[in-house]
Amino acid sequence: MQTPFQQFVRLLRYAVPYRTRLIIAIACLFLIALLNAVSIGSLQPIFDGLFAPEGGGSGISLPAPVKAAMGQRLVRVQDFLQANRISVLTFIGAALFLVFLAKGVLTYLQQLHMRYVAEGVQRDIRNDLYAHLQTQSLGFFAHRSTGEIMSRLTSDVESLGDASTEVFRNALREPLNIIALMALLFLIKWQLALLSLLVLPVAILPIVKFGAKIRRRGARVQEWRARLNTILQETVSGVRIVKAFGMEEYEKRRYWDASDQVFTSIMRIWRVDALTSPVLEVLGSVGIVVAVWVGGYLVFTRSLTPGAFMAFLGALVSLYQPVKRISQINNIIQKGMAGAARVFELLDLRSEVTERPDAEVLGRMQEGVQFHNVSFAYGSDRVVLQGVSFSAKLGEIVAIVGSSGAGKTTLVNLIPRFYDPISGMITIDGREISRVTVRSLREQMGIVTQDTILFDDTVLNNIAYGQRDVPRDKVVEAARIANAEQFIEALPEGYETRIGERGVRLSGGQKQRIAIARAILKNPPLLILDEATSALDAESEWLVQEALDRLMENRTTFVIAHRLSTIIRADRILVLDAGRLVEQGTHAELMARGGVYSRLYQSQLAS
Repeated sequence: MQTPFQQFVRLLRYAVPYRTRLIIAIACLFLIALLNAVSIGSLQPIFDGLFAPEGGGSGISLPAPVKAAMGQRLVRVQDFLQANRISVLTFIGAALFLVFLAKGVLTYLQQLHMRYVAEGVQRDIRNDLYAHLQTQSLGFFAHRSTGEIMSRLTSDVESLGDASTEVFRNALREPLNIIALMALLFLIKWQLALLSLLVLPVAILPIVKFGAKIRRRGARVQEWRARLNTILQETVSGVRIVKAFGMEEYEKRRYWDASDQVFTSIMRIWRVDALTSPVLEVLGSVGIVVAVWVGGYLVFTRSLTPGAFMAFLGALVSLYQPVKRISQINNIIQKGMAGAARVFELLDLRSEVTERPDAEVLGRMQEGVQFHNVSFAYGSDRVVLQGVSFSAKLGEIVAIVGSSGAGKTTLVNLIPRFYDPISGMITIDGREISRVTVRSLREQMGIVTQDTILFDDTVLNNIAYGQRDVPRDKVVEAARIANAEQFIEALPEGYETRIGERGVRLSGGQKQRIAIARAILKNPPLLILDEATSALDAESEWLVQEALDRLMENRTTFVIAHRLSTIIRADRILVLDAGRLVEQGTHAELMARGGVYSRLYQSQLAS
């Protein structure tokens, strides 16, 4: 687990690609800080040089070394200023206008470049996080809700973005302003500056203490926001079940409870945040009161000119503004770093399925698939497969049967390396699949499942998913082979019709045929069918089964089906029981054996 400082440094590293803009913005900040000091420091010559009694050359208050260096020239400067008061006043006014104009231009450039850097950093982190999610195994998604993952990509990244915005737009500006104004205070009267700034170190304590509290409470806010997103995602995606069971009121209360927790957590942060400014205001007032009393006394005793006193007060009052802003900036950064901790935690999570640095490309399958004493477990205590060994030759249909929870789906999920076995190995054409690239491995396979996954896109793009450059006529041909051409052409815009989220505008049979067309277009040598027809009515099942029969030609096919009547013609049937491969053979061989398969088949016939 990284420390907050390490996470902050890691955030800053994302700014490296934008270093040119960052350098320009920092240069603008230096100039703005300098001009701030100049505009406040100009109060001294205005009061001392123009409004002092005539003949008082020593009225201009300058540091002793500067006074000594100027000698009699200081008197001549004073005489010149008093002799040309209106002209000098006009010149100073014009100069001040130019200073403020320059500050405005520089501020615009600084904010533009810093905002670009801040938004660029936020975009890059969001993109890195999304790209990293794509590398995770199925095990990662099995243990995390969709709502939580979405929360990491949205509210956590936005919170981190707020922090980066403050870091790159404001956190660099205020320290420079403080340095410039403190330098001006010490130039005017270093003794008075020391007295007035004694309270400044004390002001750092609430900034640090309040920031730490906000960081801890910010983490709690992000956790409850993730919970809120999870409830929202579950109830929207499962709205039919919610309504069917009359659970609207229950779900409303569940959402309201989580929303109240978010509200309470945020208010705990704001109670601390709102306290920061008044505390610093009170502490700052101590320094200002000291400066007014001691500075006034020095003016009365002629140790300080009125102009120097006015410039000192102006600089001191201006100094406490950036100090207060730094506390507010720190609070925002601390809230953002709570999100950064969750984002970086996810970015640092390694996938359970990794690709070897020396992985080779797997050519198109020529022989078949072999399982060699393969075992698999979810976690350390849930063993799903134990010592499974078998082979499937090119062109064979291999059916996998067994009671619910026997490990059928887990077995086929090991072939594309959605998971890796804990022992044993799987080979294709004699090559261990963990030693080839994941892309070349999965290019060998087409997968059609009971829960068909389609995207809110056109029919054409769903069929051509992963092969966007394929000619349209090949997509149409794949749809024809999948028995999908007729219903597609009847859609309002044919192949250009958008089918909604998860294909909500299509029937179950239509969605399955789109998925089959997608697999046909890919033309893989290895096919996995996981309960592909179990949720369909008789007519749809006939159409889908006919399409599947065409799809399975000349391919190695793994079929999972509860209805044993659909797999009688399989070349080989694997029978799983409690994670073990207890029988394998043809339908006739297994029926003659009178074992587990025979009992399963007879019980289905009886029912």
